[in-house]
Amino acid sequence: MNSLIIINATVVTPYEVLNNTSVLVEHGIITHIARRTDIEYAGMIIDADGAIVMPGIIDIHTDAMDAEIVPRSGADIPIPIAFRELERKMSGCGFTTVYHSMHLGYDSAETHSRSKYSRPEVFETIYKESKGSTLLNNKIHLRFELSGINAYDTCLELMDKGYIAMLSLMDHTPGQGQISREQAIQFMIKMGNSEEEAAKMVEEKLNQPIIAGAKLEALIRHAKKLYIPVASHDDDTIEKVNYMHGLGVNICEFPITMETALHAEKLGMHVVGGASNILRGGSLSGNLNMKEAVLAGAVDTLCSDYYPPAIIHSVFKLYNEHSLPLHEAVNMATLNPAKAAGISHHTGSIETGKDADVVIVKLLDNIPMVTHTIVKGHIVAQASNKINYNEDVKLDDNLSVTNEL
Repeated sequence: MNSLIIINATVVTPYEVLNNTSVLVEHGIITHIARRTDIEYAGMIIDADGAIVMPGIIDIHTDAMDAEIVPRSGADIPIPIAFRELERKMSGCGFTTVYHSMHLGYDSAETHSRSKYSRPEVFETIYKESKGSTLLNNKIHLRFELSGINAYDTCLELMDKGYIAMLSLMDHTPGQGQISREQAIQFMIKMGNSEEEAAKMVEEKLNQPIIAGAKLEALIRHAKKLYIPVASHDDDTIEKVNYMHGLGVNICEFPITMETALHAEKLGMHVVGGASNILRGGSLSGNLNMKEAVLAGAVDTLCSDYYPPAIIHSVFKLYNEHSLPLHEAVNMATLNPAKAAGISHHTGSIETGKDADVVIVKLLDNIPMVTHTIVKGHIVAQASNKINYNEDVKLDDNLSVTNEL
């Protein structure tokens, strides 16, 4: 579509909420935001009827792709089909840019999945699919497990090939991060092991080699050289936050305590929390409550983690139940993740000159429902028929999105 206009909208900008406002889009770019806009030359007119128009959600950490490819252990879905079906699901939840966070070097996850696909094959296929005709702006976030010493070279190779748009460094060794030694033992027991067997298995994990020191620092330097944003994961001490920040890591994902979150924020890092934590009312592991962290100013960015619909619902939960100004709550799911990822110059907010990555949200009994998802001016998901076409304007037949961010 060469041009479209959204009228009668409640528009969320980075700084305020504008009532009874129109947004004009031309050639995929937002060109006017105003109370009165001439609709004469708009090829499509969407009447928002007072609904909320906000930037499209940018998710910089979602595990959904791996779950879509292997929904059950040993149940492999063809990767191109999994990619297309996940796009449809996420477009309906208001996402316009998605960083698919896929693991590498995480042996326990690979063993559990029993997938026939190698990890390089998964990364390569998703990257190839993301460069075709797509609904959303798709990127790859590589979650590298530091115990994956045999995958170190693969990690470097995937970055060198240009497949990776974000890198995070994970360490799921029990006794630090999100899981204590005692919690790990209890989990092993629930999986059918005896207490003795569980203790032995945890001890083996504690003693496994991990990538650290000079090798870790070289990995981070390599990513920074390629302009790939790097995130630390499950930071549980101020010392760890300081160490990662000193190496050039600018994103702190899922801090374990309020103390670490506040310290990362003080250092100027982008601090990312799981929206699922907010929606559910707390952490699955008994760690930091993200709602409290947001209200304390310790977390500035939301990601979906394991449940994509959580972001849109958490935004409005923070607004409706906890009095966070709507534009601030929306920024946490749009502009702030765009800044963390280094793409805020062209997306992440409703401002003139930016890509028309926009969603329309209607509140039903205070539950947000996405009626339209628009990516670069194209409607990619729709749950409403309030659209008018201007027959005097020639329409563009190209309805696909090219992911050249």
